[in-house]
Amino acid sequence: MKAKIICYLLCALLGLHLLLSGCGEDRWAAYATQTATDRWIDDTMRVWYYWAQDIPESKRLNYFQAPATFFKNLLSKEDRFSSIDSLFSTSATRTIASPEYSYGMEFNVATVEGNYMAHVLYTVEGSPADEAGLKRGDWIMALNGEPLTKSNYTALLGGPAVEIVVGRYVAEQEAIVAYDEVPRQLPAARRVEDNPVYCVKAFDLNGLRVGYLAYNHFTPGTAYRANGAGSTTNYDDDLRLASAQLAAANVSEMILDLRYNNGGYISCAQLLATLLAPVSALDAPMAYLEYNAKHQPVEMRLDKTLIGQGKNLDLKRLYVLTSSQTASASEMVMNCLAPYMEVIQIGTTTVGKNMGARSFDNEEQMVTMTPMICKIYNALNESDYAKGFSPTSPALKIDENNYLGHFLPLGDPNETLLSTALATIAGESESEPTTRQLTNHSITLLATSLSRRATAVLLK
Repeated sequence: MKAKIICYLLCALLGLHLLLSGCGEDRWAAYATQTATDRWIDDTMRVWYYWAQDIPESKRLNYFQAPATFFKNLLSKEDRFSSIDSLFSTSATRTIASPEYSYGMEFNVATVEGNYMAHVLYTVEGSPADEAGLKRGDWIMALNGEPLTKSNYTALLGGPAVEIVVGRYVAEQEAIVAYDEVPRQLPAARRVEDNPVYCVKAFDLNGLRVGYLAYNHFTPGTAYRANGAGSTTNYDDDLRLASAQLAAANVSEMILDLRYNNGGYISCAQLLATLLAPVSALDAPMAYLEYNAKHQPVEMRLDKTLIGQGKNLDLKRLYVLTSSQTASASEMVMNCLAPYMEVIQIGTTTVGKNMGARSFDNEEQMVTMTPMICKIYNALNESDYAKGFSPTSPALKIDENNYLGHFLPLGDPNETLLSTALATIAGESESEPTTRQLTNHSITLLATSLSRRATAVLLK
């Protein structure tokens, strides 16, 4: 019996060798080349992937699949966020906001009474969109003489100079009406510096000093700035300066606008939380990062050495403005400050990304992937926001898209979410302000330019 088994085994091995060598030619090297990308993906994921235990055994995997297909077959059923892309792709899976080639605006795409339109969320100062006179609340109705459609709206992410028809919402007519009789020129896209520290203000409110910060992505800096190619910008330093400005204004209440912030680097989240936390919480645990069994958990603290030229604001409460795009590092800040201060949410339910990611690049194979590698807990061991955070008060559950007549500049005290926060701080009734008019339109959101940016907490 043993002799038969050995004989069969030798035959099987001989057959496999003949299959791979084909007419005497050794094809092991060719197969190794064809499977190199998938094997790199497999090897990296088994070391770092949070759900590494869910990856199928190697003998059950097909290493000749396209990288995206192979990667998908490794993912856990619990994973909603891991991604893979071409290393040099400019697709929507971009992992971090950068000095990208764009028109310098963020927008939502929606159907309004059945017509496609792009709603401008904000523009970057000095960008092509800014030069074209576009501002928050404008509607792009047509592109190069054609109505906006599902097929052509992606051209607004960046491209050559184009003609656009721009409209505005007119409350009296309950309609979106074109501004101009002739199309407007939108200059060609170029590198744009989108500083995440978008707006810093302080308000006087019944004897209180209220701070406001619109922070649009968690990016530490960039190697490019609009006023000098090759120089660097440290956005973390800009954040520190913003905290110093707010401290100088003697703010005792703070509104943090994260409605368009869908993530970025964990180091920025740590800095922001440290600047906002009560002084009594400095150096206390902020977060715990839980990895797979191959790695030890990591503790992060509210580290006062990060403050530098900034100022800790020593807050007791934090009002956070959110939307359906608020995600990952934004949610981390909310969750990790909650053990030390009251966090009051105003807006709509957040995305629910309680995971940290890391990007891995293979330049030889021209592949980049961003798998989830850790789960994020606060100091109370809480990480139960996979379905997102929602305002606890019904009166604070407000979708700004329902109030088109109040789509005002970020930082305008009459803007929908900011005015609600100010009214709440002032102790006014939580009922709907009578000055805010609901939009009687059938509006369906379809896509957003914000998807180009980070959607997971990134670790270096």
